[in-house]
Amino acid sequence: MLTRILIIGDSQVESALKTHGFGSILNDRFNGEADVILRKFPGYTAEWIKLLTSSVARNLGSTPDYIIILCGRDDCLRSKQDTRPVTDPEKFRKNLYSLVDKITNEVDMNAERFILLSPFPIHTMRFEGDEGNVFDGVSIDKSTIKEYTEKTKEVAKRVGGQFVDTSALLDRALDANFGKGGIKLSNDGHLNLAEKLVELIELTESPFPSFDKIGNDYVKTLGEINQNCSLVQEDNIAAYTYVSTVDQYSAYLGKTYRGKV
Repeated sequence: MLTRILIIGDSQVESALKTHGFGSILNDRFNGEADVILRKFPGYTAEWIKLLTSSVARNLGSTPDYIIILCGRDDCLRSKQDTRPVTDPEKFRKNLYSLVDKITNEVDMNAERFILLSPFPIHTMRFEGDEGNVFDGVSIDKSTIKEYTEKTKEVAKRVGGQFVDTSALLDRALDANFGKGGIKLSNDGHLNLAEKLVELIELTESPFPSFDKIGNDYVKTLGEINQNCSLVQEDNIAAYTYVSTVDQYSAYLGKTYRGKV
Protein backbone atom coordinates (compact mmCIF):
# COMPACT_ATOMS: atom_id res chain seq x y z
CA MET A 1 0.00 0.00 0.00
CA LEU A 2 0.96 3.64 -0.25
CA THR A 3 2.48 5.11 2.89
CA ARG A 4 -0.50 6.00 5.06
CA ILE A 5 -0.15 9.06 7.31
CA LEU A 6 -2.91 9.47 9.89
CA ILE A 7 -3.30 12.83 11.65
CA ILE A 8 -5.35 12.85 14.87
CA GLY A 9 -5.98 15.95 16.93
CA ASP A 10 -8.13 18.73 18.29
CA SER A 11 -8.80 22.17 16.79
CA GLN A 12 -5.09 22.58 16.03
CA VAL A 13 -5.40 20.11 13.14
CA GLU A 14 -8.76 21.45 11.94
CA SER A 15 -7.14 23.32 9.03
CA ALA A 16 -4.52 20.65 8.25
CA LEU A 17 -6.07 19.71 4.90
CA LYS A 18 -7.04 23.19 3.79
CA THR A 19 -5.16 24.69 0.85
CA HIS A 20 -2.13 25.83 2.85
CA GLY A 21 -2.44 23.34 5.73
CA PHE A 22 0.47 21.17 6.80
CA GLY A 23 -1.45 18.03 5.85
CA SER A 24 -2.07 19.33 2.34
CA ILE A 25 1.61 20.22 2.03
CA LEU A 26 2.54 16.67 3.05
CA ASN A 27 0.04 15.35 0.52
CA ASP A 28 1.64 17.49 -2.18
CA ARG A 29 5.23 16.58 -1.28
CA PHE A 30 4.39 12.88 -1.23
CA ASN A 31 2.06 13.02 -4.23
CA GLY A 32 1.47 9.51 -5.55
CA GLU A 33 3.52 8.00 -2.72
CA ALA A 34 1.40 8.59 0.38
CA ASP A 35 -2.16 9.03 1.58
CA VAL A 36 -2.78 11.68 4.24
CA ILE A 37 -5.82 10.94 6.41
CA LEU A 38 -7.25 13.46 8.87
CA ARG A 39 -9.36 12.72 11.94
CA LYS A 40 -10.14 16.08 13.56
CA PHE A 41 -12.01 16.67 16.81
CA PRO A 42 -12.28 20.47 17.35
CA GLY A 43 -12.95 21.38 20.98
CA TYR A 44 -12.09 17.90 22.23
CA THR A 45 -9.69 17.38 25.12
CA ALA A 46 -7.14 14.56 25.04
CA GLU A 47 -9.44 12.60 27.35
CA TRP A 48 -12.35 12.90 24.93
CA ILE A 49 -10.25 11.99 21.90
CA LYS A 50 -8.92 8.83 23.55
CA LEU A 51 -12.50 7.55 23.87
CA LEU A 52 -12.81 7.57 20.06
CA THR A 53 -9.44 6.13 19.09
CA SER A 54 -10.68 2.55 18.85
CA SER A 55 -13.37 3.52 16.35
CA VAL A 56 -10.90 5.59 14.32
CA ALA A 57 -8.42 2.73 14.11
CA ARG A 58 -11.01 0.10 13.20
CA ASN A 59 -12.56 2.19 10.45
CA LEU A 60 -9.26 2.83 8.67
CA GLY A 61 -9.39 -0.62 7.13
CA SER A 62 -5.65 -1.23 7.50
CA THR A 63 -2.76 -0.14 9.66
CA PRO A 64 -1.35 3.35 9.02
CA ASP A 65 2.40 3.72 8.59
CA TYR A 66 2.59 6.92 10.63
CA ILE A 67 0.29 8.44 13.22
CA ILE A 68 0.71 12.13 14.00
CA ILE A 69 -0.98 13.16 17.25
CA LEU A 70 -1.58 16.78 18.17
CA CYS A 71 -3.78 17.70 21.11
CA GLY A 72 -3.70 19.74 24.31
CA ARG A 73 -4.75 23.16 23.09
CA ASP A 74 -8.41 22.44 23.80
CA ASP A 75 -7.42 21.20 27.25
CA CYS A 76 -6.52 24.74 28.26
CA LEU A 77 -8.27 27.10 25.81
CA ARG A 78 -11.64 28.24 27.11
CA SER A 79 -14.36 30.54 25.86
CA LYS A 80 -16.82 32.31 28.13
CA GLN A 81 -19.41 29.66 27.31
CA ASP A 82 -17.01 26.77 28.03
CA THR A 83 -17.23 26.02 31.74
CA ARG A 84 -14.90 23.01 31.67
CA PRO A 85 -11.90 23.35 34.01
CA VAL A 86 -8.43 23.53 32.48
CA THR A 87 -6.87 20.06 32.48
CA ASP A 88 -4.10 19.57 35.01
CA PRO A 89 -0.79 18.88 33.16
CA GLU A 90 -0.28 15.54 34.88
CA LYS A 91 -3.82 14.46 34.00
CA PHE A 92 -3.13 15.56 30.43
CA ARG A 93 -0.03 13.33 30.37
CA LYS A 94 -2.04 10.34 31.58
CA ASN A 95 -4.78 10.96 29.01
CA LEU A 96 -2.28 11.36 26.18
CA TYR A 97 -0.47 8.18 27.15
CA SER A 98 -3.79 6.34 27.38
CA LEU A 99 -4.72 7.66 23.93
CA VAL A 100 -1.51 6.28 22.40
CA ASP A 101 -1.86 3.03 24.33
CA LYS A 102 -5.38 2.52 23.00
CA ILE A 103 -4.14 2.97 19.45
CA THR A 104 -1.37 0.40 19.93
CA ASN A 105 -4.02 -2.06 21.12
CA GLU A 106 -5.89 -1.60 17.83
CA VAL A 107 -3.06 -1.43 15.28
CA ASP A 108 0.31 -3.12 14.96
CA MET A 109 2.94 -0.54 14.08
CA ASN A 110 6.46 0.40 15.12
CA ALA A 111 6.70 2.80 18.05
CA GLU A 112 8.96 5.19 16.14
CA ARG A 113 6.16 5.68 13.62
CA PHE A 114 4.22 7.64 16.25
CA ILE A 115 4.94 11.37 15.97
CA LEU A 116 3.72 13.38 18.95
CA LEU A 117 3.52 17.15 18.54
CA SER A 118 3.38 19.50 21.49
CA PRO A 119 0.50 22.02 21.55
CA PHE A 120 1.22 25.04 19.39
CA PRO A 121 2.59 28.07 21.25
CA ILE A 122 0.56 31.28 21.36
CA HIS A 123 1.57 34.76 20.28
CA THR A 124 0.20 37.30 22.77
CA MET A 125 1.68 40.21 20.79
CA ARG A 126 -0.91 39.45 18.14
CA PHE A 127 -3.82 39.66 20.55
CA GLU A 128 -6.00 42.71 20.01
CA GLY A 129 -6.87 44.22 23.36
CA ASP A 130 -5.05 41.45 25.17
CA GLU A 131 -5.82 41.50 28.88
CA GLY A 132 -4.50 38.60 30.88
CA ASN A 133 -4.17 36.27 27.88
CA VAL A 134 -7.79 36.87 26.87
CA PHE A 135 -8.69 37.38 23.22
CA ASP A 136 -12.15 37.68 21.72
CA GLY A 137 -13.72 36.02 24.75
CA VAL A 138 -11.20 33.17 24.76
CA SER A 139 -8.78 32.66 27.65
CA ILE A 140 -5.53 30.74 27.23
CA ASP A 141 -3.32 29.37 29.95
CA LYS A 142 0.09 29.99 28.40
CA SER A 143 2.08 28.47 31.26
CA THR A 144 0.01 25.28 31.05
CA ILE A 145 0.83 24.93 27.35
CA LYS A 146 4.52 24.95 28.29
CA GLU A 147 3.91 22.22 30.86
CA TYR A 148 1.93 20.21 28.28
CA THR A 149 4.99 20.37 26.03
CA GLU A 150 7.11 18.63 28.65
CA LYS A 151 4.37 16.08 29.32
CA THR A 152 4.04 15.32 25.60
CA LYS A 153 7.80 14.78 25.44
CA GLU A 154 7.57 12.37 28.39
CA VAL A 155 4.87 10.31 26.65
CA ALA A 156 6.82 10.20 23.38
CA LYS A 157 9.91 8.97 25.23
CA ARG A 158 7.94 6.39 27.18
CA VAL A 159 6.32 4.83 24.09
CA GLY A 160 9.46 5.12 21.96
CA GLY A 161 7.88 7.57 19.52
CA GLN A 162 9.18 10.73 17.89
CA PHE A 163 8.58 14.15 19.44
CA VAL A 164 8.32 17.59 17.88
CA ASP A 165 8.56 20.61 20.16
CA THR A 166 6.38 23.02 18.19
CA SER A 167 7.34 25.90 20.47
CA ALA A 168 11.01 25.49 19.60
CA LEU A 169 10.08 25.04 15.95
CA LEU A 170 7.69 27.99 15.62
CA ASP A 171 8.88 30.46 18.24
CA ARG A 172 11.79 31.40 16.00
CA ALA A 173 9.48 33.47 13.81
CA LEU A 174 6.22 33.99 15.66
CA ASP A 175 5.32 37.04 13.59
CA ALA A 176 5.38 34.87 10.48
CA ASN A 177 4.12 31.59 11.91
CA PHE A 178 0.98 32.82 13.63
CA GLY A 179 -1.82 34.80 12.10
CA LYS A 180 -4.25 37.32 13.52
CA GLY A 181 -5.27 36.41 17.05
CA GLY A 182 -2.00 34.63 17.78
CA ILE A 183 -3.73 31.25 18.10
CA LYS A 184 -3.83 29.60 14.67
CA LEU A 185 -0.94 28.88 12.34
CA SER A 186 -0.36 31.15 9.38
CA ASN A 187 0.60 29.78 5.95
CA ASP A 188 4.27 30.04 6.94
CA GLY A 189 3.58 28.21 10.18
CA HIS A 190 1.91 25.32 8.35
CA LEU A 191 4.84 25.18 5.93
CA ASN A 192 7.46 25.09 8.68
CA LEU A 193 5.62 22.32 10.50
CA ALA A 194 5.23 20.31 7.29
CA GLU A 195 8.93 20.63 6.51
CA LYS A 196 9.76 19.18 9.92
CA LEU A 197 7.36 16.27 9.43
CA VAL A 198 8.85 15.53 6.01
CA GLU A 199 12.18 14.97 7.76
CA LEU A 200 10.61 12.35 10.04
CA ILE A 201 8.61 10.36 7.50
CA GLU A 202 10.11 7.67 5.30
CA LEU A 203 8.04 6.57 2.34
CA THR A 204 7.30 2.93 1.63
CA GLU A 205 7.44 1.60 -1.89
CA SER A 206 4.36 2.23 -4.00
CA PRO A 207 2.20 -0.88 -4.60
CA PHE A 208 1.14 0.28 -8.05
CA PRO A 209 3.10 -1.41 -10.86
CA SER A 210 4.15 0.49 -13.97
CA PHE A 211 1.93 -0.12 -17.00
CA ASP A 212 4.52 -2.33 -18.70
CA LYS A 213 4.52 -4.80 -15.77
CA ILE A 214 0.77 -5.37 -15.50
CA GLY A 215 0.47 -7.88 -18.34
CA ASN A 216 -2.60 -8.96 -20.26
CA ASP A 217 -4.76 -9.82 -17.26
CA TYR A 218 -4.94 -6.19 -16.14
CA VAL A 219 -8.51 -6.46 -14.81
CA LYS A 220 -7.48 -9.09 -12.27
CA THR A 221 -4.21 -7.37 -11.32
CA LEU A 222 -5.65 -3.89 -10.88
CA GLY A 223 -8.78 -5.27 -9.22
CA GLU A 224 -6.71 -7.00 -6.53
CA ILE A 225 -4.69 -3.83 -5.91
CA ASN A 226 -7.87 -1.76 -5.69
CA GLN A 227 -9.42 -4.03 -3.08
CA ASN A 228 -6.24 -4.25 -0.99
CA CYS A 229 -5.82 -0.46 -0.93
CA SER A 230 -9.42 0.34 -0.04
CA LEU A 231 -10.11 2.24 3.18
CA VAL A 232 -13.42 0.44 3.63
CA GLN A 233 -14.73 -3.07 3.51
CA GLU A 234 -15.63 -4.52 0.14
CA ASP A 235 -19.38 -4.46 0.77
CA ASN A 236 -19.21 -0.74 1.57
CA ILE A 237 -17.20 0.40 -1.45
CA ALA A 238 -20.29 1.54 -3.36
CA ALA A 239 -21.27 3.81 -0.52
CA TYR A 240 -17.90 5.58 -0.50
CA THR A 241 -17.39 6.15 -4.22
CA TYR A 242 -17.31 9.93 -3.98
CA VAL A 243 -16.59 10.39 -0.29
CA SER A 244 -13.25 12.07 0.42
CA THR A 245 -10.77 10.55 2.85
CA VAL A 246 -11.48 13.35 5.31
CA ASP A 247 -15.22 12.62 5.33
CA GLN A 248 -15.14 8.83 5.44
CA TYR A 249 -15.24 8.50 9.21
CA SER A 250 -18.22 10.83 9.62
CA ALA A 251 -19.91 9.28 6.60
CA TYR A 252 -19.49 5.82 8.06
CA LEU A 253 -21.16 6.82 11.31
CA GLY A 254 -23.87 9.00 9.82
CA LYS A 255 -24.57 6.81 6.78
CA THR A 256 -24.33 9.93 4.61
CA TYR A 257 -23.65 8.11 1.37
CA ARG A 258 -22.66 10.44 -1.42
CA GLY A 259 -22.48 8.27 -4.47
CA LYS A 260 -22.96 4.86 -5.99
CA VAL A 261 -20.88 2.79 -8.37
